[in-house]
Amino acid sequence: MRVDPHFAANLTGGLEQIQSTEQTLTSELSSGVRVSSPGIDPLAAGDNVELTAQISQDDSFNQTAVTEESRLQVADSALGAVVTQLTQAITLATQAGSGTENASNLQSIGSQLGSIRDAVLGLANSSYQGSYLFGGSATSTQPYTLDTSTTPPTAVYSGDTATQTLVTPQGQSITVSAPGSSIFSAAGADVLGTLNALAAQLSTGSAGTGLAAQVAQLTAGLNNVSAQRIPLDTALTTLQSAATYSQTQATALTAAQTTLIGADTAQVATQLSQAETQSQALMAVISTIEKGSLFDYTH
Repeated sequence: MRVDPHFAANLTGGLEQIQSTEQTLTSELSSGVRVSSPGIDPLAAGDNVELTAQISQDDSFNQTAVTEESRLQVADSALGAVVTQLTQAITLATQAGSGTENASNLQSIGSQLGSIRDAVLGLANSSYQGSYLFGGSATSTQPYTLDTSTTPPTAVYSGDTATQTLVTPQGQSITVSAPGSSIFSAAGADVLGTLNALAAQLSTGSAGTGLAAQVAQLTAGLNNVSAQRIPLDTALTTLQSAATYSQTQATALTAAQTTLIGADTAQVATQLSQAETQSQALMAVISTIEKGSLFDYTH
């Protein structure tokens, strides 16, 4: 009978290989991940990189969408309050032009219109989390200030005409802002300018001339503010839909990723049990060889 000089070494090598398999299977069972490195399954690892990037993009968009939805809601609420203020201003200005008010009443109306002007100015300077809503791209600068050195006072706009957009993971561009210059001081519908002029004129106790034209301009301003709310409301609805779709997609991609690189725990547990049995068997053989004669276990 010929002695195999590599018999013991082969047994030891086989044991090391099985123990390595045990470690891999134990890691898969504890982590639930089958592909922990590219070398295990290069194709799956490559697909996993793409899935991870897509999921990250969806998650990032969803986080941004939450903030932008809140900004749009605050902006819409501010413009709703402006509509209320302007409706009251039109009523007061119309009353002042009725020809039935005495000087004292006109001064009182002028004072009320000044308060409305201040309220609208404050709404034009609305902010969310430290970012101004109606300054265009100049979100860190207060859009409007009141210059009282002129007669009547002048509302000075310090923003720009830019709009802000948000692009969805699917490539859709959503405009999520409107500059104050198109809302509060638009040509032919200059809300703040008209309120300044009305408050200054009526504070003298006289309705003066041109009151009807100013009421018409306030009405145009009211209509313009209402019109400006429409695209913002549409943007909010579109953004909410895009966020819902993105969340659904992220959930589906995560499930696909789990299927792609996740371990079949039942199968892994069975393989681990088999590997442990093989390991114990080999260890028993090696132990027997070490105690007995190598010749008895070779051929």
